[in-house]
Amino acid sequence: MRPVWVTGVGVYSAIGTDAASFWEALLEGRSGVTDLTRFPSGDMRSARVAQCPDPGGPRRSRADNLALCAAREALAQAGLERLPEGAGIALGAGVGGLPESEDAYLRVLDGAPLSRGHRAFTGHLPATTADVLGAELGGGGPRISAANACTSSAVAIGLGGLWVSSGECSCVLAGASDALSRLTVGGFNCLRLVSPDRPRPFDGERSGMVIGEGAAFLILESPEAARARGARPLAVLEGVGLSADAFHATAPHPEGEGALRAMRQALSAAGLTPGDVDHVNAHGTATPANDLAEGKALVSLLGDRVAAVPVTSIKGAVGHCLGAAGAMEAAAVVLSLVHQAVPPCAGFRSPDPAIPLRVPNRAVPMALRHVLSVNLAFGGNNAALLFGGEP
Repeated sequence: MRPVWVTGVGVYSAIGTDAASFWEALLEGRSGVTDLTRFPSGDMRSARVAQCPDPGGPRRSRADNLALCAAREALAQAGLERLPEGAGIALGAGVGGLPESEDAYLRVLDGAPLSRGHRAFTGHLPATTADVLGAELGGGGPRISAANACTSSAVAIGLGGLWVSSGECSCVLAGASDALSRLTVGGFNCLRLVSPDRPRPFDGERSGMVIGEGAAFLILESPEAARARGARPLAVLEGVGLSADAFHATAPHPEGEGALRAMRQALSAAGLTPGDVDHVNAHGTATPANDLAEGKALVSLLGDRVAAVPVTSIKGAVGHCLGAAGAMEAAAVVLSLVHQAVPPCAGFRSPDPAIPLRVPNRAVPMALRHVLSVNLAFGGNNAALLFGGEP
């Protein structure tokens, strides 16, 4: 894979509404987990979520407005007012306008006329947010909304990078947004995967995940296009790895076989080996089975370097942002490379003997050259993105 430059990053999260505040909160180990206020929690097992401040904006879905905030920041950092003609948009699909559809449905049940809110029932179509971004920010090249559960936005960034690397287009806006909905918060409660307190990834006392919301976008460019307009890279997308182990509808392969394949593929695409990995930003949901399976995959990958390579998960800070998780974590990796530091794993306090990883509970300044961002999803879908520092 030919290297692809990352020239802009934008974030809107529960711990910061731009990339700078997001990074500062990550370094400090802050958590955005609070009690749910967006809608009634009823008799859910846990009402703990990671909510974003209201993004404001026109009368669109919350997911669309979150996406526009983060995408505009990424464009501005890249020195672009709009996407160039022919630029692509690669979006990781989440629930989109489902929260608004849920609200409209409840209003109809309460007696409101269906005709007054019928558009709210179509706003959660997977392509809607990508279309809004295109209408507002330009482009005109290839466009995709990848629906791959919790690897959706990692897959979107990988596809966007491959478009640039292959020469299909010279610039891509890649990322995702996702918003809290009754379906997702209630659904993960029904699966008994949520924590009554807060997520503690890889911790020996972890009790489950917490659903989050937010948006993150990267501007991906060919080195030639970026140099032509005087832009410099923040980081380089060096490799992409995708796999599916199809072990179970919701559970990962217990040995992490698919995750390991995806990580090895990303390294192979970059012409590198596990010995070149300086840091891993892991999926780390804080559920017992997922963390154990991912931990086994990372131990297998890192081998005798496992005690030297810091592994963190930002889900203790921003929650599990579902369709936007991969984009949020890729943004954190780019910022790690920019600032040459590893953020702590928020909530981590007691090691799990079954997961012998180096999980930092405070920021670690260190020289970083190659960093893996890993995401896993229902259905055994796995994605790994390898980023490198400025060339």
